Amino acid sequence: MDGRGDGVSLAPVVSPEAANRYAAWFHELDAWTEYWDIYHPESAGRFYFGNGGDEPGLLTRFLPREQRPPLFGAWTRMALETGSAQEFEAFARVDDVAAAVIEVDQLVARLFAKHFGDASDPAVREDYLDALLCFACDVLPAATERDQRIADDDPRKSTAGRHTLEGDIMWFAWSLQLEAAHAIAGYDADYARRALQLAGVAIGCPANFTSRGHRRTRSEYTAEESTLIRLRARGRKWSRDLQGAAAEIHALYRIREWGEDE
Repeated sequence: MDGRGDGVSLAPVVSPEAANRYAAWFHELDAWTEYWDIYHPESAGRFYFGNGGDEPGLLTRFLPREQRPPLFGAWTRMALETGSAQEFEAFARVDDVAAAVIEVDQLVARLFAKHFGDASDPAVREDYLDALLCFACDVLPAATERDQRIADDDPRKSTAGRHTLEGDIMWFAWSLQLEAAHAIAGYDADYARRALQLAGVAIGCPANFTSRGHRRTRSEYTAEESTLIRLRARGRKWSRDLQGAAAEIHALYRIREWGEDE
């Protein structure tokens, strides 16, 4: 998909094999979450917002839907600099919230290893950042099979055939989960993956907002080749610096909410 104006997509050029592999990663993530009823009915929506019955869902404990969980409110205050990291970490460590965050994180870790490998490998980091930019710019192969399985009157129908994010707040929800997992687990064996995934959010979010015009982002980001080069360089740096990636995502959230003040 082209960027705004006469620019180019902020997605790297990748091989068909890589594009299909990236699409498979996002397909499997979605298969356990939004499309659990089709691909994993045995989960009863556990890795999503539940099944509307006896399974409330893990995301209900920390992401907004019908309610605004305390952890989400604490994250927004931290990002907007009206709250603190200590407040966010305290809410993350509440027993049932921490259990939900870590269970989701363990699922993501297992799927990441399956589709990418070891996040401490520089080649894996490059591969994953490319995947996030392709995802952000909506250039991955169509999810044809999934689209065919979704009824026309299903509210998911409009996005079922694509591998991308439409709801802009979900970029920040993704960051929240990773930051919470780090607050709970610290510098464990999964630190490299969490740092890499946060770097992916830090570059994927502005690539998405710039290419698709969803929301405000840094004014220096334009739909030009120079921005792709800049994003990839920053992604490499942040992939080894979880705190730096998180700080950038907080800044992007402030721009989304208030505009750029620089």
